[in-house]
Amino acid sequence: MTGDRMLIVQSNVLPDVFEKVINAKRLLKRGDAVTIQQACEMVALSRSTFYKYKDTVFDYTTQERGRIVNLFMLLRHEPGVLSDIINVIASLKGNILTINQNIPVMDVASLTITVDTKAMDVTPDQLVKKLSDKKGCNKIEIIAME
Repeated sequence: MTGDRMLIVQSNVLPDVFEKVINAKRLLKRGDAVTIQQACEMVALSRSTFYKYKDTVFDYTTQERGRIVNLFMLLRHEPGVLSDIINVIASLKGNILTINQNIPVMDVASLTITVDTKAMDVTPDQLVKKLSDKKGCNKIEIIAME
């Protein structure tokens, strides 16, 4: 049996230390604790235990590991349309990983864009809605997500 399998287990059957690690990570992410030491003190956890489990214990209800979203769009061939799309993603704290825009055919260009949504405060569906509202975006859909 391999040791790197992912399991979903109810937290009430696990030792309290795992819940404390998740709580410490949550405090750091929200800014309620500035340092790991401070977060560990707030949840009564040793730093060594935090470091031991921080990369292997995750809250299933949060997207702690991030989410990569691949989008397909049809954009009008007009100045500033792609720039507006990029600005919306940046304003929502999205990190653009790849952009591939094809040559326009009949004044419409296809675009595929890969966005790391880890730091975003909106869901992928909300991102799609905001992008579809932009002038010049004729079509948008999520083609893949991990």
